[in-house]
Amino acid sequence: MVSKDLTRSTVFRLNAVPPYNFALTVHKPAGWSLLTPFEIFAKGTLWTAMRTSSGEMFGLKLRSAGTVERPKISCKVFSQEELGASEKREVSKTLAWMLNLKEDITGFYALAKRDPLVRVLVKDLYGMRSTRQPDIFSRLILAVSLQMAPIARSNQMMTLLIKEYGDSVMFDGKDILYWPPPERIADAEVEELRKRCKLGYRAKPLKSIAESIRDGFPSLQKLDGISAEEAKAKLMELEGIGEYSADIVTPHAGFALDVWSAKIFSMLLLRRETESPRDMIPKLKKLAEQRWGRWRGYVFVYVLHDLDNLSRRFNLNLTQA
Repeated sequence: MVSKDLTRSTVFRLNAVPPYNFALTVHKPAGWSLLTPFEIFAKGTLWTAMRTSSGEMFGLKLRSAGTVERPKISCKVFSQEELGASEKREVSKTLAWMLNLKEDITGFYALAKRDPLVRVLVKDLYGMRSTRQPDIFSRLILAVSLQMAPIARSNQMMTLLIKEYGDSVMFDGKDILYWPPPERIADAEVEELRKRCKLGYRAKPLKSIAESIRDGFPSLQKLDGISAEEAKAKLMELEGIGEYSADIVTPHAGFALDVWSAKIFSMLLLRRETESPRDMIPKLKKLAEQRWGRWRGYVFVYVLHDLDNLSRRFNLNLTQA
């Protein structure tokens, strides 16, 4: 663990395309973190950290300074050195991209007028926006850790990777732990990674992925600039990254079904449980594309954060899927 004390700060505001619910976006109902599992959300304010493509670490203090229909985000960025004008522009651009402030999702809300499931989702989670990671390696760590493991086991591996090899940034009275940089994992021995972080077979592909990023693999922002198919194919060139993992990592909104989520969407789309959820994945993906088109990624995210309400409204037991 490498600790950094961030004593300089810069304040600015960003505008978002409405509707935009800041709290639901950065602190989603199912408990997903925005950037790191060790961030803090309290009284409408998020303290977190991020690493830019240059490798520099920043502390972030974010809060809403507007309303859902007139959204503004107050940003206080902490750094080791005073930010120049170009650095401030880069950080603000990265934040806007990460928080999806400029995305127009009126088409998703228009879909609610003719789709009963989307109508419920929009009512329950109005203004919630899908977000993206600025750091591709942290997203790839998540994808590798989720492979062939229950969530408790995945969380154990990710927590150990952060505590053993990550960064700690101290700012505004908070100490936030963040994911390791790829260079640090690339320099580690496979056996060391396996033992210290309980990675098992995942240690070898994770080290290979870290080496690829260190050697110039495209950032998420660059992958966002090419087609969804090209981005997915590029990600699948990495060792240990298959179709499901690529769907998790890509910045393009996708429909990343696993066995658990396939059970949920089988009940929502087919109104029945399936005994072979893995075999149902191709059919469910096709149904989702036919029914929701380009907005299927938003439906996916909204559904997973609204399981309690959906269970009550449709008389289903989605939380036990």
